[in-house]
Amino acid sequence: MFVVRFLGSMAVRSHRSKEVIYEAMRQVLAARAIHNIFRTAESHLVVTSKSLQLIDPQTQVPRISFQLRDVVQFAAHQENRRLMGFVVEGPEISEEVEPSLSTYVFESNTEGEKICYTISLGKELIEAEKDPEALALLMKSMPLTSDGKFLVLESETVGAVQNGAEEGLESEA
Repeated sequence: MFVVRFLGSMAVRSHRSKEVIYEAMRQVLAARAIHNIFRTAESHLVVTSKSLQLIDPQTQVPRISFQLRDVVQFAAHQENRRLMGFVVEGPEISEEVEPSLSTYVFESNTEGEKICYTISLGKELIEAEKDPEALALLMKSMPLTSDGKFLVLESETVGAVQNGAEEGLESEA
């Protein structure tokens, strides 16, 4: 679980490189500055082996959920380590119409690279589930709890949650 603030989203035409995400970050931040939008509400980004969920911290109700298989590209900003984004492929309407692509941009209390690493692990699990031997190898390489049910993350995430609670629900982006 990561404490994040949704900064914005936009449609994109390609997901072939991370440059699409960096450009979306630039445009979203520029639009927020032009329109004097500086406050954001915190959410919890939960990454599982099946989905990404943005959860309201007060009610614990999911605000939005994406299937992990639909996340086709993700990246952390190269200079501002707290920014990250991902591209989601929408449903294919017909064979003639290309699926829609949307980029979602977030600011996080932790480094965006850590979120990207977690998304990468989730996608690796999806691929490994197709091959039992690959899944066994992947599971052996991950630090799990003693019952083998949960991936052990660094305690930094807990500190980020506590710091986020002290700062309140709104932050300056």
